Amino acid sequence: MRGNTAAPILPWKRPTWIVVLLGMLVFGFYQELAKVHLNHYIETLERNPEIVDLEPSSRAMALKQLSQPKRLHYYVIRGTWDGFHAFSLKELNALKWAMSLLILLVFFVFDGLFLKTTGHFHRWPWLVVIYGMAGLIMGVFMIAVRGKAGYSVSHEFLAFLQSPLPSFLIVLVPSLLERMRQKEA
Repeated sequence: MRGNTAAPILPWKRPTWIVVLLGMLVFGFYQELAKVHLNHYIETLERNPEIVDLEPSSRAMALKQLSQPKRLHYYVIRGTWDGFHAFSLKELNALKWAMSLLILLVFFVFDGLFLKTTGHFHRWPWLVVIYGMAGLIMGVFMIAVRGKAGYSVSHEFLAFLQSPLPSFLIVLVPSLLERMRQKEA
């Protein structure tokens, strides 16, 4: 007597989903690197308001003198990116949020590609639900809980969306539940 003959959850004969997953991971690493540098630059300017209004070349020199290596997670920041010197603090904050939205859209596309390449694209409405619920929770915490606490919760939900986790949840959870029901029948 054979065991469960259900099709594999992930199509190993068509492993294009692995390319999508690798794309998500590489893009995730570099987008996080960009955000870490941008946040570090913004924090440095906020701690040193006297350099905010300097010309880009003067600001670059001032930041070189202030620059100390900083370790954040698995990133080591040894300096700043030259492109940031031309922006005001307000523009840098706007850039930070615009970058976050763009990155979120890219990950939404990656999640859709992952569903398509794994043969589970019919579950795309769940992707919209996950992004919608996470967005709602992020918005509520940003508005209702002012300060670092609200930002931290929102940041964690954003980090969740900017990872392969939504895709894996949508593929694995229903597939595993289906298999459990088949075994019970």
